[in-house]
Amino acid sequence: MDKDEAKRALDIADKKLSENDYVGAKKFVNKAQSLYADLDGLNQVLMMINVYTSAEIKISGGIETDWYGVLGVDSKADDEIVKRQYKNLALLLHPDKNRFNGAEGAFKLVLHAWSLLSDRDERYLYDERNMKKKPPPSAKAKDAPSNLFWTMCSECKTRCEYWRDSYLNRTVLCPTCGKTFIATEQIPRAVKKTSKTYNQYRP
Repeated sequence: MDKDEAKRALDIADKKLSENDYVGAKKFVNKAQSLYADLDGLNQVLMMINVYTSAEIKISGGIETDWYGVLGVDSKADDEIVKRQYKNLALLLHPDKNRFNGAEGAFKLVLHAWSLLSDRDERYLYDERNMKKKPPPSAKAKDAPSNLFWTMCSECKTRCEYWRDSYLNRTVLCPTCGKTFIATEQIPRAVKKTSKTYNQYRP
């Protein structure tokens, strides 16, 4: 049965997580998702992989962790978006609710990101340190339509605009319903901007 095969694939992904092999874990969790998308625990493992891979991305010349990336919000996200995203991730990753390998470590990363980004003084200092070391993007790069893409939450149909290099075909958390989905590109003419459109993932 597909469900049994999906469980086996998820077990292998869990083992890969314990070995810090996030590429291997992502391969098997994607296989599990393709076999049985409603498999229990799938969203938890997907989000753990995203948190760990985001934490490996260093900014400011490799000195600092990208805590915005760990939490899955844009650097311009307001306090309410940061708070909502933290709550969504905490529900998925807290060790009391997540039985998979690495849950505690992923939760600690998210908790650290929340602690920093929810403190206005700490967030300001963090932004100041990193803004000084990031060259401002050119107007051409910022406005180039090819750098952005539209996708849609498979659960609640919220339309979202994401940064292509960071999020295309990756698992993301819907800012409206809190469910995870694969950010596949939608045909531009099929996507219209509505009141439910979220752009907080734009750089």
